[in-house]
Amino acid sequence: LNDTNPRSLIVRLCDVLSSLRIHGVVFEDDTRSEAVAQILDFISAQTSVPIIGVNGGSAIVLTPKEKGSTFLQLGSSTEQQLQVIFEVLEEYDWTAFAVVTTLLPGYEDFVDYVEVLTDSSFIGWEHRGVVTLNLTDDPEGARTRRQLREVTAQIRLLYCSRDEAEAVFRAARDAGL
Repeated sequence: LNDTNPRSLIVRLCDVLSSLRIHGVVFEDDTRSEAVAQILDFISAQTSVPIIGVNGGSAIVLTPKEKGSTFLQLGSSTEQQLQVIFEVLEEYDWTAFAVVTTLLPGYEDFVDYVEVLTDSSFIGWEHRGVVTLNLTDDPEGARTRRQLREVTAQIRLLYCSRDEAEAVFRAARDAGL
């Protein structure tokens, strides 16, 4: 299925499921749209067909899932992503960093895992603090720009949603970063 717009996705999947004896579906896409995951979850719940999402929007974590859904999402965990990020930082000897997060669910786990990685490492990491941005209380971005300017580390590890990233990068650009 090459087209991931909602109507085409539903029609094509329903056509395949109704015309073939299918025991399960493995779905991979290259979008970052949560709509794909929601559609696959709904179809799994309605048809009782197991669906495995292995990339893109199909692997974006959904909570809660539809009742009766057997939709399994496989993507890299935050911990795995952070391990790779820290390997890159180590490779270039970029040991001083700060963490910037929004209030996206999981941000506390992100911060905790950064601390676990740095505390258990023989590398001399210089963790220069955590800044948590509240984008909903700052629609003009003035506070966000000020908070980003106050970060003293050149390297900033950002944890947020894709939509929030656009606002954070816009604020950073406006702040001259």
